[in-house]
Amino acid sequence: MALLLPWDPPITRVETDGPNRRAGPRVVASSGSPSGDPYAAAAPARPPPIVARSDVTLHALSETGPEPDPQLTRPSEYADEMPRLRRFAGLPEGSPERARLRSELIVAFLPVVRNLAKRHGAGYRGGQEDLVQVGTVGLINAIDRWNPDRAQGEFLGFLIPSVRGEMLRYFRDRTWSVRVPRRLKELSVEITRASGPLSHRLGRAPKPSELARHLGVDVGEIVEALTAKANQHTAPLEAVAGDEPGTGVVDTLGDLDRDLEKVENREALRPLIAELPERERGILTMRFFGDRTQTQIAEHFGISQMHVSRLLARTLARLREGLTEERG
Repeated sequence: MALLLPWDPPITRVETDGPNRRAGPRVVASSGSPSGDPYAAAAPARPPPIVARSDVTLHALSETGPEPDPQLTRPSEYADEMPRLRRFAGLPEGSPERARLRSELIVAFLPVVRNLAKRHGAGYRGGQEDLVQVGTVGLINAIDRWNPDRAQGEFLGFLIPSVRGEMLRYFRDRTWSVRVPRRLKELSVEITRASGPLSHRLGRAPKPSELARHLGVDVGEIVEALTAKANQHTAPLEAVAGDEPGTGVVDTLGDLDRDLEKVENREALRPLIAELPERERGILTMRFFGDRTQTQIAEHFGISQMHVSRLLARTLARLREGLTEERG
């Protein structure tokens, strides 16, 4: 009872007489070829892999994407399962017969999940079996939630969005929203696989150096991969942060730190101060770094306090001008 996929070989069917048909049956190809030979027309080309890039995958699986392939939603394929579905929906929770019917329905509709996994999992590194397992969750949810009294269409129209929704969440959880080198992505996967056995053997979480020795890579690469993994996903500013309800990520962000601006100014002034004449540099250092008064500085250099004041004013103006020119 497998479903027909777009790239499967065309099959033939026999068409009987109709209002617009000539008398007698006629064999036609399901691919749409007017010839009686089912292989006269080329089979439809296999669609390109749609999960090689996460953005294409998410679009293909999104609810706003293209409509489900008609080949996947033909009610006639599963018409004989409708009585069992209605019987299942009418049974109470915990009923042994309900559990038995659920298992039978899962097996019956599993080809839908496999075909969707094959369709959307081409090129996915995790393998199609992972998608089948994820899609089976959507299948079970659809079976449990489907109500024939409220349903506005066939069960397949309810099932396929449920399966695709689970696959969509699966891809989103494993999509890197921050662009990182492929080697770090691959290394982060190796780290995840190695962490379990190492933790079991050591009785604690392994250190980066232990992971590096185990995987035969430099500890710096381990740190890079762990950092990239920690930043795999970004969160919207409105997302809830912490345990307090109503607290968004934006509420936890710090304000502008003025001390950072002071550090920037100090580093920018360093080369300008080094270019000052020795006496002016000494006066500046004693006044602002040695916390000396102008009178004390004047006594040290043997000049008047008024002269020290004029030298300081001239030096500060020179530094201010140099800092302004440097910043553009």
